[in-house]
Amino acid sequence: MSAVAQLSSALEEWTELLGSEAVVRPGPELDGLNRTTQARESGGSHAALAALRPTSRAQLPDLLRVAARHQVTVYPSSAGKSWGLGTRQAPRPAVLLDLSGLRGISDFDPRLGVVSVEPGVTFQQLYDYLKAQRSRFFLNVTGSSPHASVLGNALERGDGAGPYADRFAHVCNLEVLLSTGEVLRTGFGSFLEEQAADLASVARWGVGPTLDGLFSQSGLGIVTRLSLWLCPLPRSLHLVSFGLEDPGRLGRLWDALSELRLDGTFNASIGLWNDYRVVSSVARLPEGADRGRALPRAALEAMPEWPRLRWSGTTALYAASPEQGHAARIHTERCLRPLVDRLEFFEASGDASVGRELLHPEQPAFKFLQGIPHEHSLESVYWRKPRGAPLSAPLDPAADGCGVNWVCAALPFRGRDLVRAVALSERLLIEHGFEPLLACLSTAPRCANLAPLIVYDRDEPGADERAAQCHDALYAALAEVGYLPYRLGSQSMAQLPRARDSRAEVLERIRQALDPAGVFARRYT
Repeated sequence: MSAVAQLSSALEEWTELLGSEAVVRPGPELDGLNRTTQARESGGSHAALAALRPTSRAQLPDLLRVAARHQVTVYPSSAGKSWGLGTRQAPRPAVLLDLSGLRGISDFDPRLGVVSVEPGVTFQQLYDYLKAQRSRFFLNVTGSSPHASVLGNALERGDGAGPYADRFAHVCNLEVLLSTGEVLRTGFGSFLEEQAADLASVARWGVGPTLDGLFSQSGLGIVTRLSLWLCPLPRSLHLVSFGLEDPGRLGRLWDALSELRLDGTFNASIGLWNDYRVVSSVARLPEGADRGRALPRAALEAMPEWPRLRWSGTTALYAASPEQGHAARIHTERCLRPLVDRLEFFEASGDASVGRELLHPEQPAFKFLQGIPHEHSLESVYWRKPRGAPLSAPLDPAADGCGVNWVCAALPFRGRDLVRAVALSERLLIEHGFEPLLACLSTAPRCANLAPLIVYDRDEPGADERAAQCHDALYAALAEVGYLPYRLGSQSMAQLPRARDSRAEVLERIRQALDPAGVFARRYT
């Protein structure tokens, strides 16, 4: 039977299982699901052949059995907000398995700060849930949409602002559905009855070989639920804001920040942005600018939104008391004051709960440092859209015609490495006609993530192709000097580094064991 006939038969069976309203066939609705922020075939990503919209975990095994029987590949997607990382597109032709309808929140422990979520639970939904509980625990937010999936962000090893910023390092107790219909629970979840599973959600590794990592950044199974560790709200919060006028001092500053992270003074993520990136979040490319080349520095510095700093950064000191916070502040000021041109501290103290966070009238950053969802960071991807262009509400860059390509590179948390990676990224972005929108985030003491952002207007002829070329050139150049990708979109799978050992062969044997019929679209292999 041909692939077309196999798909047709599978769609008929899926319709019997879910109803016609939950099976999306080719047409305007599927076209909407296939909207993305880069060229459709760029880097090998593919539009969905059809889409399935289950509303419960119990429906999934039957859907996968149909896929296996008819040899149809499926591609699970949690909420479809991975703009710049492929959105909902798969790395090969597949049927989209849209899990956004699975919205269960359960097993909240108000004493230990643990909660379980299904794939469709968004940052906004979880915030609202914790607010209703008057919780003293929060989940740090991502720079993407409030309507992005919490579970999806964790599995892709996304990051957040504040403590617990390495999302996947603070999850456990994964419930995984294999294409065979088997269900696997990681850690102690394998051994405990669901009604007595408290230990499973607080002890990450369980006993024996740990399996959690097999289902992060992979296509080996569907994670249908996991447990999240939430962060306690501080009783004293100091926002640390700093900046450089001279980019030649960047390396020394980054080394000092590394020391403060290593010695435990900083207990939260550190964010650093160049002036192009800062301006892009509050303004649009000036009218009359040559859209075929990067905005010259002189033009950037003439904009009223220019911050008068080449690099701006923030971190925060989360403390259990004002005394603890002030001690950390004194040490921070002693270390950073000689190295920066601007250093400011903003403080708020008191007893906090979700919905009653510690806020500061002059600093909206206090909101996202305590897990309040926002769209501010998302506005950068509209930088090259014409002023006055209509915007979706909530923001949807794919629907609004924004071109977005993320490049995500890991590097050692050392000044010389950041300076080298920044110089390389700036040169290639400008050569390809894009502003160097650069951000660097540290969620750990020894490693940092550099994230050059390629943004453009998809309505401009040739912009998709130019962006794809820049994306590939950046990944290749960064990898050549040892800065490898820590996260890849479906359009970027060709940039996966070539293994120097038996990794590919071992992963293939694991894939054949867990997904023998090849139901799931392969990723990272």
